[in-house]
Amino acid sequence: MPSAPARTKTWQQTKSELTRTSILDAAVECFFELGYRNTTTEHVSTKAGVSRGAMLHHFPTRLELIKATVLHLNRKRLEMFVEGETTVQRGAVHSRVEEGIDAYWEQLNTPVFVVFMELKMAARTDAELEKVLLPALDDFQAAWRENTRRIFPDLALSEAYERAAYLTLYLLEGMAMARIVDGPRVPVSMMLGWLKRELRRSFQDVLGRVERPPEP
Repeated sequence: MPSAPARTKTWQQTKSELTRTSILDAAVECFFELGYRNTTTEHVSTKAGVSRGAMLHHFPTRLELIKATVLHLNRKRLEMFVEGETTVQRGAVHSRVEEGIDAYWEQLNTPVFVVFMELKMAARTDAELEKVLLPALDDFQAAWRENTRRIFPDLALSEAYERAAYLTLYLLEGMAMARIVDGPRVPVSMMLGWLKRELRRSFQDVLGRVERPPEP
């Protein structure tokens, strides 16, 4: 049987989706500017430029807003990662290790990552937030692992791949978190240089020997 034609969204549906996205973007901004605990639904509706009624229509409670914001934040983080790393690796015969590290480090120095860390810390003493955040983090990490293997197919064949991926993740995220508090005292250049050298050493069984498959 022929497949049913795709249904075109109505203007009202499109408008509703845009309003919802504006509210979620505003929530991320408020968490960044005010902190998780100080952000109210009133702050978010004002930042988004929507009425109280529109806010309650999409998110009747603060908890529902938080749940949706966590998922929205994870989507944004994953989109940033995939887009940034894919752009860096486009046309490469062998994965560009140094450029990939620089791209990821740049992504971690954004309000999106600061808010992510804000929520992780708040979840330690907020049971409701923890129930929302932990499953979302599991989903994010699974998607992150899947995408890293797709973006770095030659490196993924290395015996050191799993260890190197987690080294990169934890070192860069930890350093980005330290930089939020310690600022320029964090030895960024030294640690980035060491990480790049360590990854090249770890991937010597594949790097320069195994070519990335042709791009479609």
